Amino acid sequence: MTTPPTTPARRVRNPRGAGALLGDQIVTAALTVVDEGGVGGLTLRGLARIVGVSAPAIYAHFADIDAILLAVARQAFADLTEHLSAAGHGSAPPETRLRAVCRAYLDYAQQHPGRYHVMFNGQWDATAAIDRGAVEPRVVNELGQDALSVFVEAIRACRRDPPRDPYPDAVITWVFLHGYIHQRLVSRAFPWPPDITQDVLETVVGRCLR
Repeated sequence: MTTPPTTPARRVRNPRGAGALLGDQIVTAALTVVDEGGVGGLTLRGLARIVGVSAPAIYAHFADIDAILLAVARQAFADLTEHLSAAGHGSAPPETRLRAVCRAYLDYAQQHPGRYHVMFNGQWDATAAIDRGAVEPRVVNELGQDALSVFVEAIRACRRDPPRDPYPDAVITWVFLHGYIHQRLVSRAFPWPPDITQDVLETVVGRCLR
């Protein structure tokens, strides 16, 4: 006996004025696709099927895949910022909170490799999107600034006299952590030393405390 093919359930139309809800649903669906299989599985038709609308309905919210990937990147950076802020919040000593923020960054990337590749590792080519006029440079340049500010404030709290600008050290900290996590994501078969993550954290934090 042949099992009939499944079809998406008919979507209940959003109430008038609730169009933003559909936009959010599309982004949520796109995040799920990226998390499960990367950008390669992301299509307008596929998203429409997941959300339960016709493909043309997507265009009322997003002009193309670049616009959806920008929304995915924005949401991913917002989630990362929230994750870092939660890790650095509390009454622990500043050094402990800075270490927690750095650990949270590594944890987020390892838990969400698909969206991390969109954010940083070129699965979404933001430069090409800018060149095509699909995205404004200002919009791309603003991505990640809120997350970086969490590092800035965590380092500022650790500063001893004489004070110095924490921003350069925040950028260096991000570059160091990103380089490490990038290699972990693309070189899974490499024989990584068992304690290297802790060593990376201590190296980064120690540099910020100098």
